[in-house]
Amino acid sequence: MLATPYRQRLLEHIWQRTSVSRSQFAALYLAPIRRYAELVQQFPASESHHHACPGDLLDHGLEIVAYALKLRQSHLLPTGATPETQAAQGEAWTAAVAYAALLHDVGKVAVDLHVELADGSVWHPWHGPLRQPYRFRYHKTREYRLHGAAAGLLAASLFDAGLFNWLSGYPDLWPASMTKRAGSAN
Repeated sequence: MLATPYRQRLLEHIWQRTSVSRSQFAALYLAPIRRYAELVQQFPASESHHHACPGDLLDHGLEIVAYALKLRQSHLLPTGATPETQAAQGEAWTAAVAYAALLHDVGKVAVDLHVELADGSVWHPWHGPLRQPYRFRYHKTREYRLHGAAAGLLAASLFDAGLFNWLSGYPDLWPASMTKRAGSAN
C-alpha cells in the first residue's frame, strides 16, 4: 500500500525531516507507518469532505505526519530546556510529533465506519489488520469528534512496546504523548 509514487515521495519527505539513519527510520517511523497502512487499508478519510476517495485515509495520515515534522523543524523542544537537553531529547520529541500526527484521524476506523468482512462477520480495528475482502459504510449517527478519543485505543496497534518504553524515558515528553493518546489534544 505504501508503494505508490505519491506515498513514496511522502515517506521520503518524512525521512528528510528526521535526523536518523535509514535503519533507525525503519524502526522508529516506517514500522508504525506500515502498521497504520495495514489498519486504514483503502478507507477514505471522510465520507464527503476532503480525502473522500479510497485510500485517502492513508494519504492524509502521511501528509499530516510530513507537515507536522515540517512544523517541528522550527521549534526547539522541550520548550525552555537547556540547549544540551534539547539536543539530547530532540529525536524523541520529533518521533512523538510524528506519532501524534499519525494518531490524528486513525480513530475514524473505530467509530465512524462499520466494516463487514466477506464471511459476514464485523471487523473492528482491535481485531488486527484486515486479511480478507471487506465492505464498509459510515455510521449514520457517528459523532464527528469521537474519533480523537478513539485514537488512544489504537495507539498500541501502531506503536510497539519498545517505542513506548523509549518515549517513557523522557519525563517531559511522556505526559504530553499520553495526553495525545487519550485523545484530548486532537
